[in-house]
Amino acid sequence: MRNKSGFSMLELMIVIGIIAIISAVAVPALFNWLPGYRVRAAVRDLKSDMVLARLRAVRENANVAMVFNTGGNSYTIFVDNGAGGGVAGNWVQDGGEVLVKPQVVVPNGVAMYEASYAFGNPRCSFNGRGLPNGGGHVYMSSTGNDFWGIVLSLVGNVQTVTSNDGGGSWADVH
Repeated sequence: MRNKSGFSMLELMIVIGIIAIISAVAVPALFNWLPGYRVRAAVRDLKSDMVLARLRAVRENANVAMVFNTGGNSYTIFVDNGAGGGVAGNWVQDGGEVLVKPQVVVPNGVAMYEASYAFGNPRCSFNGRGLPNGGGHVYMSSTGNDFWGIVLSLVGNVQTVTSNDGGGSWADVH
């Protein structure tokens, strides 16, 4: 008698068919999930960078500025203390002012569509005590119409928020 081991062609075709059916269901769901994941990751990164800017301001006992470029989907963080011939508090990284984080660009598929802080400016700063120059927010959206954002309170508390339509109604994320 001969020992027959392995799979028959029929068994192999059944397994391949099952894998094809599972893939046909799972892959579209993955592509629908991906834009939301990207915008949530961008918001988490921004929140971490805001906390970093606040801590750096306390450590340096100086103003640390965050300047947002909504058209370029990016932001920059630097110590705005006038070091090395720069001008303190001018919202421009000049002279020898130290970059805390060079230009951070949000991921593809994510749009930073609104950044508004004190007096409607797309920038904020933290002083040497870790307090911001005013409250405000940054809102982002994904190609899948997921709307997430960051809200900075007057005392420096950074909260993550979400919205169904990116309009006026934003809810805290716990």
